[in-house]
Amino acid sequence: MAIVAGPSLHDQVYDELRSRLLTRRHVAGAKLSLHELAAELGVSRSPVHHALTRLVSEGLLTVKARRGYYVTPVTATALADGYDMRLALELHAAERAVGRTGGTDLEVFRRLLDSTAAAISHEQWDGANAAFHEHQVDLARNSLLSRFYRELSVNLLMQVIRGGKLEDHGSLVTEHRRIVEAFEAHDLDAARHAIREHVETGRRIAIEAIERAGGVL
Repeated sequence: MAIVAGPSLHDQVYDELRSRLLTRRHVAGAKLSLHELAAELGVSRSPVHHALTRLVSEGLLTVKARRGYYVTPVTATALADGYDMRLALELHAAERAVGRTGGTDLEVFRRLLDSTAAAISHEQWDGANAAFHEHQVDLARNSLLSRFYRELSVNLLMQVIRGGKLEDHGSLVTEHRRIVEAFEAHDLDAARHAIREHVETGRRIAIEAIERAGGVL
């Protein structure tokens, strides 16, 4: 990777290291050396340290006192806990938003649905999918809820599981459509059902992938 010095240097280093982790270029439990990464990327240690710290906060790395940074293993237990929290937040957001949302907000929701359907690469899908669900939660008009949702590591862990691949996502788009239609119909029961179905689909896909990999990714 060619790092170009400039005001976005920190972001460039962060984006590169984050991409490596999401595409599993570093195996679970591997130690990352700040000094070696800085030398490889041709930058000082400061932007690398900044990037590693951000990745720790996102749950992709684990820091051990006086031992360094390690790639966080993705386990079924960690994913199950993450999906439980994601479901709780999305259901709470729906209870606050369904029946009170209309006009432009629903038009945006429909456009974001269309963006997930149009995704043809894993980068496009990851961005469109994140935007769709963040808007879904933002409809509750609770900034603290939205912040907690964005900080959930389970959404990034799913990217790790996919490893940079975009497989058939048609069923996920269909589930997105059911969520949007429930919001448009102001049907809270239908929204709850659609959200539960969608989160459980993600949980199942993730756990099956981990089991195929021997229990950890």
